[in-house]
Amino acid sequence: MPTSPGPLRAYYRLVPHIRGLEPERRRTWVSLIAAWAGLVIPGLLLGIWLWRLGGGWFHLLAPPLAAAALAAWLSPSLIYPFKHEFKRKVIRPMMRELLRDVDYAPLGSVSPLDLEASLLFQAPFTGVEGEDLVIGRFDDVEIKFSEVVGYREHESRGAATPLAPRSEQKLRTKQVVFRGLFFVAEFNKPTRGQVVVHPDRLEPHLGPIAAALQPRHEEGGLVHVRMEDPRFERHFVVYASSPETAHYALTPALMEQLAEFRERVGAPLAFSIHYGKLYMAVATRKNMLEPPLFGPLASPRVFRGYLEDVELFLSLVEALGLNRRIWGEGTWP
Repeated sequence: MPTSPGPLRAYYRLVPHIRGLEPERRRTWVSLIAAWAGLVIPGLLLGIWLWRLGGGWFHLLAPPLAAAALAAWLSPSLIYPFKHEFKRKVIRPMMRELLRDVDYAPLGSVSPLDLEASLLFQAPFTGVEGEDLVIGRFDDVEIKFSEVVGYREHESRGAATPLAPRSEQKLRTKQVVFRGLFFVAEFNKPTRGQVVVHPDRLEPHLGPIAAALQPRHEEGGLVHVRMEDPRFERHFVVYASSPETAHYALTPALMEQLAEFRERVGAPLAFSIHYGKLYMAVATRKNMLEPPLFGPLASPRVFRGYLEDVELFLSLVEALGLNRRIWGEGTWP
């Protein structure tokens, strides 16, 4: 989707604010480098000293590695003030140029209820974290999306000891099940029933996401439906309430656009259509809408990268025809 004049005008209007953040950006990376140097260098010197006293490789490496871990733990708190100001002064105004009635929450996330309603995951998450929640209207279509980290917590008993043969201590571990982008939009084609589409298990380089993006078709009574589009079938497996529902919702033009979108994204994705909504999960580790810390903020290339992150989903609204209310309320599968 080509960049519209609105966002370009927004860029030139925002340039003074962007340049005004340059001193804070420089202070942030200087503080970051000072924190790392102030922790890692003494840790390295301590390791060398212990090694020369007769210690082994553990004594040499443990202090600098512990110092590096502490620096990594402190880094987000050093970066946060600058990142918060950048998103408030740059990203929020940019969103107002792209969407109507927009609400942008840098620390917000789509609701766990949206993830559960999508039927894209085997079981509900114990918790959901995320950032960069965008809610607004594009071409009269209500949309929302954010980065999402969905996890499940597992409980186990602590290890037994000679003094306590059966430990009563319960340990909770957190397992990240899905990390990526989650998108919800109105689907204006009236459809009775459910269509759930997830990555083909044979698609290469899926990794652990193959286990996460699985529809709960056993619970919903969904059946596997083969589609006629070879390109679409190469990327996706379709489950639906009935074959009629799948073929009604997934028209040849829609399948072509979804296959093209999958190839453009370059990452595994799953989507579902039901209750008047289109849900989509894109498995990617890309951290969108983040300010550059070690480069100029006012670069048009950097700003275009933000536009591409958002317009990826806005182009989906146009490509899938979600903004065209051409279907009536007659009979549907």
